[in-house]
Amino acid sequence: MKLIKKLIFLFIILMLIISFSNFNSNSTVAEGQTVVDMVGREVEVPTEINRIVTTYNTATQFIFALGAEDKLVSGAKHSSLQKLSTMLNPELQELPDVGSRREGVNLEQIIALQPDLVILFPYNDGPRAAEKLEEQGITSIIIKPEDYQQIKETNKLLGKVLQLEEKAKKINKQYTQILQLSKEVAQLSDEKKTVYFGNSHLLDTVGKGMLQTSLIELAGGINPAKEAKDGFMKISLEQLITWNPDVIILSQCYRGQIKELKEMPEYQTITAVREGKIYRIPSNLEPWDFPSPSSYLMIPWLSEKLYSDEFIDIEVERIVDDFYYEVYGERFSELDGQL
Repeated sequence: MKLIKKLIFLFIILMLIISFSNFNSNSTVAEGQTVVDMVGREVEVPTEINRIVTTYNTATQFIFALGAEDKLVSGAKHSSLQKLSTMLNPELQELPDVGSRREGVNLEQIIALQPDLVILFPYNDGPRAAEKLEEQGITSIIIKPEDYQQIKETNKLLGKVLQLEEKAKKINKQYTQILQLSKEVAQLSDEKKTVYFGNSHLLDTVGKGMLQTSLIELAGGINPAKEAKDGFMKISLEQLITWNPDVIILSQCYRGQIKELKEMPEYQTITAVREGKIYRIPSNLEPWDFPSPSSYLMIPWLSEKLYSDEFIDIEVERIVDDFYYEVYGERFSELDGQL
């Protein structure tokens, strides 16, 4: 009888040890890893992430680039300019909408989706939404891919959070190769050209601290608006004539027609207009002049426009095709992409 009691006692002790071990193991999985997001928040993210909510198109594009789109339970509002994501996965159109950066996010809808991770923007109500979600026990991170270095950092951060670090490294390697190529081309020219960026209207432009200014500089040009002001700005026709840019590049959001612009008499003294060097930034699948994983492709595109003689042996179409194939598994041309 005593032997049976001892065996029962030992069995109970053994089961307690196993249960305690399992508890510790499960706790580790739940706790996951701690990361610092792009506004300096320390965030504990779960080890396993299967349900992702993105609150703006840029975030959705980064998820697609990493190949984690099957984890999306909500995407941002769809835009006529943003065709790539829905072309790669038409089911994205059927996902519920939780708001946008401009209109604000619907916290009740987000909570109802029971996400493992919510990706937010750094402006407007993004930080406030992060606080509210934290109160509900929902993990969120804020990304800020506002320049080329931050695009790499965003890719690296999301790669770490989603345990897709090898894919993130692969993409960032593409970026490094693109930068090196354009740097070599720009160095071949003795004189840098001035490049003016027109936003939705020709006299809407950008100064210091903007992605488009970084683009111009990395492609080997000079943005004359850089010294005027930080961020977005409106200028006068007289100011544009004074700057007299060699090249004008226009956003995908530009509301006019290049042909009409070239024919306007008031612009004829501007070198870029007179010589016909006005170009709309590609592409028809997604606007590269918005922060996104593909924004680096603007650099060789603009380098070719600025220094076509030095760039003659480099095919921009091939660079773009190779990038899309490495990142998305389909070539730009196969998706009916047009520069």
